[in-house]
Amino acid sequence: MNTETELNTIIAGWDERDKTIIAILCDIKDDTDADSSSVGNSPDKIAEKIRWMYHSRTRHSIKRNFKRVVRQDANKDMLGPTYEVLLSGAAKKLGIHKHCKSLDDHERYIPQAVIVAALAKMNPAQRDQFFSEDINAGPMWEAAGINSGGLIGLRTAASVIAISNASGAAVYAGATTALGFATHAVGITLPYAAYTGLSATIAQLIGPPGWLALATYGFFKVTGTDWNKLMPVLLTIIATKHRRQLLAQSALQDQNLQARGVKDKGAEDQAWEGIGSAPKKSI
Repeated sequence: MNTETELNTIIAGWDERDKTIIAILCDIKDDTDADSSSVGNSPDKIAEKIRWMYHSRTRHSIKRNFKRVVRQDANKDMLGPTYEVLLSGAAKKLGIHKHCKSLDDHERYIPQAVIVAALAKMNPAQRDQFFSEDINAGPMWEAAGINSGGLIGLRTAASVIAISNASGAAVYAGATTALGFATHAVGITLPYAAYTGLSATIAQLIGPPGWLALATYGFFKVTGTDWNKLMPVLLTIIATKHRRQLLAQSALQDQNLQARGVKDKGAEDQAWEGIGSAPKKSI
């Protein structure tokens, strides 16, 4: 990945609902910090919180044969991670970094790895539910502007993820599903509106928050990056980024169809006018 995309640049284009969701995951209160100019759920404030989670406020350092806890102050040496840096870090944590060669690889493989890790920790009955119980993924597709009749209706979670490839929504569906797993694994409860369709039904399917141990995915680490908190944040960024792309594509398609309809109507009118003004054949 040769690009470097600042997180506040990505989040700046989101609506307030999406900003509120990621702020909840970052444990940001909707107020003004005394030592910060960032207000509420601003992109800068969210990016700053992610910076702290990435570097972790508390680290252990060994000095002169004894351990002491050192609190790090905000400084220029602790730069906030870019989107690509977060993706690379998550891939390495999940042990899939050697297979991730591009941005698309990271966005596809990370949610898949989270889902596989969650399935591996399920008991047989829970795993059977994932593969056999029908859920309604309609809200997930509608939130992304996808209204294909072939995708709406009751399907198993596994089949929804599988058919999402045909609609070009594989990353969106995968990240949304993984978000349901990741937030439950660490005991995070989001408002129902925060779960976009599939992750809501997955969340209900797999049980109450915290049913997976904190160490389920091996994210937890006393020092360094706090992936217990960062993984749901990253999955939210991936899912929201791709949902917004799908919405933009859907809007463009609607505009093209509308323009084509107007054009076709104009051609039809001209044709009828031509017929009406055509000279009559002599008998």
